Parts: sequence; C-alpha cells; structure tokens
Amino acid sequence: MLSTVTVHASAFPAKPNIIVVFTDDHGYADLSCQGIFDDLKTPHIDSLARNGVRMTSGYVTAPQCSPSRGGLMTGRYQNRFGLESNGDDLAGFNAELTIAERLRKAGYATGMIGKWHLGPGNQITRHGFDDVFFRNGSQGGWVNYDLQGNDVEGGPDKSGLYHIDACSGAARAFIKRHHAEPFLLYVAYRAPHVPLDATPEYLRRFPGEMPERRRRALAMISAVDDGVGGILQSLREYGIEEKTLIFFIGDNGAPLKIHKIDAPGIGPGWDGSLNDPLNGEKGTVIDGGTRVPFVVSWKGTIPAGQVYDQPVISLDVAATAVELAGLGKDAKLDGVNIVPYLTGEKSGAPHDALYWRWVGQAAIRRGKWKYIQGGSRRYLFDLDRDISEKKNLISEYPEIAERMAERLAEWSKELSPPGLSKPPARAGIAYFDHYLDGKEASHPGFPAQPANAKKPARTSGKRPATANIFKKRDVNKDGKLTLDEYIGNPTGRNVPALTRQFKARDRNSDGLLTLAELAGERRRK
Repeated sequence: MLSTVTVHASAFPAKPNIIVVFTDDHGYADLSCQGIFDDLKTPHIDSLARNGVRMTSGYVTAPQCSPSRGGLMTGRYQNRFGLESNGDDLAGFNAELTIAERLRKAGYATGMIGKWHLGPGNQITRHGFDDVFFRNGSQGGWVNYDLQGNDVEGGPDKSGLYHIDACSGAARAFIKRHHAEPFLLYVAYRAPHVPLDATPEYLRRFPGEMPERRRRALAMISAVDDGVGGILQSLREYGIEEKTLIFFIGDNGAPLKIHKIDAPGIGPGWDGSLNDPLNGEKGTVIDGGTRVPFVVSWKGTIPAGQVYDQPVISLDVAATAVELAGLGKDAKLDGVNIVPYLTGEKSGAPHDALYWRWVGQAAIRRGKWKYIQGGSRRYLFDLDRDISEKKNLISEYPEIAERMAERLAEWSKELSPPGLSKPPARAGIAYFDHYLDGKEASHPGFPAQPANAKKPARTSGKRPATANIFKKRDVNKDGKLTLDEYIGNPTGRNVPALTRQFKARDRNSDGLLTLAELAGERRRK
C-alpha cells in the first residue's frame, strides 16, 4: 500500500543530506518491523520504517558483498564494468564515478565508515570520500579522523572500541563535523557477517534458549540498531533531521549454508541471520540472496507509515541522490529517483524490470514475475502468490518465460563480459538442486556423493595423511572445515600463513574446506 498524500518536487528541501546505512549478510527477516520473527530488538530502525517507508520488494544487485557494494557505490549494474563476484579485478570499478565523487561536485561533504570491500582502505579517498573511518573488525583499519571529530594522519583507529560501536561513534563525529553543510554519509557495518564477534554487552540482551549463532547475530544487529539511534539523535541535536534522507539496506541475503548449522566458534558458516519467508540465500539469485531489508525515511517530506510493494533496488540510491543534489538526471545511471514515487507525485512502478547475473546464475523481475536461469535450468515464479519461489510455472506460462528470457539475454549483451553462457559454479548447482528442484541436500555430517562420481584412487602416503588431518580437525564432524578448525589451537602457530593456505585451498570461496579441497592443489590466482 502507499499513502495518497502527495508532495511535489518543488517542496523538497534543496540539497538534502544523504545517509546510507548498509548492513552485511543481513537476512530479509531480521528487522522487527518486518513482522516475521519476535526475537529481534531493532526499535531505532523500526522508527525509520514507522516514520518513512518499508520496502517489501527491496533488492540489491548481487548476492555477494563486493559486487553488491560496487553497484551501490556507482549506481550502475556492476557487471557492466567487470565486477561480478568477490575477487574480480577492480580496474573497472576504479574507472567509474562513485556517488561520492558526483555529490562532492555539488558541494557535499563525503564520509565513508565501516566495511569497504572495493580495494585497500587507504585508497578510499580516491573514490570521492574525504572523511574515512575504515573499520570492520578487531584490527584498526584506516581512518583520517577520530571519534572526537578531529583530523588525524591516516592510519589505524586507536579507540579500542568494538568495531560496530566505533563505526557508530564515527558516524556521530562526522555529523558533528559537517552538520552545517550538505553531506553524504555511507555507514557500512560489518554485521551480522562472520566472525560473529558480538560483545557481552549485546549478547546479554538475548538470553534464553536459541542457537548460539542466532544469539550472536541478534546481538550484532542490536548493536547496529543502537548506532542508528545515535545517528538519529545527532540529527535531532543539530536540527537537521528533516533535511536528511536516510536509506537502510542490507548488502545481500543471509548465508544459511542450507542447513543453518549452529557450529561452534564464531567463524565461517551460517551467520545466524534468516531470510524467511524467502527461498534461497547468499550466493543465489533466488530472492533469499538479493531481496533484503530496505527502509527509506525523510521526515517531513516522505509521508510516514508506508509499506511499498513495488520493486526497488540499491541502484536507486545514487540516482535519487544525484537528482536531489541538483545534478539532474544521468542516463548512465541504472537506478531511478524513487522519492517522487514515495511522496505520491508519481504512480506506478519505478522500474520496468530488474536484472541479475552472478557466477553462472541470472534472473529478471518484471512486476510479479521472476524468471531465473542457470545452465540449462529455467524457472518462472509468480511472486504475488508464491513469495517463497517454490512453484515453477514455466510449463504453464511458457510465453511469459520466453519474453523474460529474451529481455534478460538482451540486457546481458551490455555487460562485461557479455552473455549468459557461463555455467553455474558448483555451489550454485547445489543451491539450485536444494532450493529450486526440491532435491533436499544431505546433512554435511553425511555428505552425499553423486552416483556417477569418480571414486578416489587408493594411494599411499599423502592422501591417507590428509584424510587423517581432516578427520582430526573436523571438530563438529560436519564433513567440512571452517577456518577456526583448520587453524586449530592458534598458540605458537603462524595464523596469517595458515589463513592464506585456507583461502588458497577454498576453491569455491564458500569459507569451508572439503576433504577434496584440502587434498587438492591450491587454486590458481
């Protein structure tokens, strides 16, 4: 539904501040305002939705961190400049104009806080962000101002605070520095992404029986919510809340690893977040991978209390900001200024279609229809009737599927590299099997093996030793090694070297090692 109140463009405040809060591996279900689960505590983010708009069909451009951030930062499908998955060459991204570079030309102060994942932290200023507080873990990162709002020589953060709290403090310090001028503030919390390093202060908020990974995710999300509350408090202290447009968006869906195993430790695996009622997860173009928490708020301009069902996407942030900053429309941007749709000035759908291509998977959404393909597999879903993408309608509506496939193929010609011929990765095939074809994946404790799989030859020496090492390290006996299990007791061990070895052997970059990966050669870089 959408409020019938209409606010005309002439009533928009000139050059509003823009704040983008971007969370990490944050599942669709995990805001209490979504009304899906009752174990969450997100009162401040809920207040954004209550005073603004909750998007029920808010998407990002990729089901993975780096490409999703590339799309957000440029306002263009990141596949256009060769950034499709984590680890891809960043030369294309480096040649693009970011939202910060654009708004800086319009006189905006620009700040980036938290996780970057688009190159070295000490190079973020090259992408238009003047104030940088790059911090996404226990290490100090790279910052050029401190939590008191003072300029400092670029180097590690010395606050000693928990990274989420440090980023929240940095956001308030940035507002203190720039409240008297228009600003763009990008706050990218590394939460609830693993490692699940919530502090006791936040863990105590979630007592009772539940999976420990769920508890840790809830605690990290609660810490983010506190940060949002602090940002709102600063805006009110300086009297600029009504001059500020706020986006709250997740970067992709939660990584369930299919079985949501409550593995010991805080490292790779399920991050405790949930995508219900969506199907799929991070690493898929099924909605569970790309449909995310998405809230927009602009007090006094966007009518409050709305629930908006039309599809929108993270690309819209740049297009919206550029127009509101007085820079006009830019045909190079793939997004749409969504504010007129949220004020009632414009009706209908902001987008004719949304598109995805990621590591051999591809999809298009037009209205209620969602078409997915991967290799020779094809699927068509009516999302109005089947939000969980469970009933494949391709045999019932072949003409619709064909038209959508043609549009998807045409769009793919504009990408780098062009086309849709790349087959899905091994993990993608497993996800399609489980989530779309109903082939329930066996529990990792009892790994399935294809009937036609080639059995490993019996050899002496190295292979049996590797199998023994694998068995010894596999503490939870799930048939896969996390980084923590691979390292074992870190005392006296070269943890950085072991971490590099782990990543070199992790051929599909899923953060887990199988016996075959452990025994095999390191992947080529």
